[in-house]
Amino acid sequence: MKKAVGFDQKIQLHQLDFIANEIPRMVSKDALYQLVDERLMADIGGAKSRANARTILFKIWLLVLDEHIELRDRALEMFQRSTREERLVLHWGMCLLAYPFFKDAVEQLGYLFSLQDELTSEQIGRKVKSLYGERRRVEVSVNAVLSSLRSWGVLDMAKRNTYSIAAKTNISSSELKKWLVQVMLIVTGKTVIELGHLSGEPCIFPFELSVLESELSGNHLEITRQGIGRLLVGLK
Repeated sequence: MKKAVGFDQKIQLHQLDFIANEIPRMVSKDALYQLVDERLMADIGGAKSRANARTILFKIWLLVLDEHIELRDRALEMFQRSTREERLVLHWGMCLLAYPFFKDAVEQLGYLFSLQDELTSEQIGRKVKSLYGERRRVEVSVNAVLSSLRSWGVLDMAKRNTYSIAAKTNISSSELKKWLVQVMLIVTGKTVIELGHLSGEPCIFPFELSVLESELSGNHLEITRQGIGRLLVGLK
């Protein structure tokens, strides 16, 4: 059975900002559809491409799985008082939850960037096609992810079709750290992750994530000790 792709359109940060800002005050889903469509007209001329972008935006922030609603609601609450950098982290986490393809693509980017400073679109394309098959739709979606990340300031293009990581974003908010760690545990399917290894998780390669034990206390996460000085975090 072919794995679903879905993320097949370049998405810009101001589009993600717009829907995240509008959801708390939306009157109805239909009204929000109309608002988002009107906003997208400034960026996307074609009706089909605009509909594709709208579908992606809604899947990321509005039409989330039931088991992710609590995470989404916390993200929306944080969003209203977040910096631009913190909003990027929230969008990133919501994309990971919404689109396994996005998670797999950025994870492969993270793996490659841990080995080399630059990579080509052909390299990442081969990696993702090994997971999703040699399909035109996969190629289109890889390009959509790359162009999105470049527009978000996550990737730099050194030369044609060659990418490097832009300056990494440091995450300082304890609340945001706790939220992102919960997202990471869900999307990676890992039972536990060692605290010292969190920042090295490939799916969050654009971010610096240094976490203290005291920052992860709460209702959703639990810390366990293994051996001398080895702390592991997992979901409760």
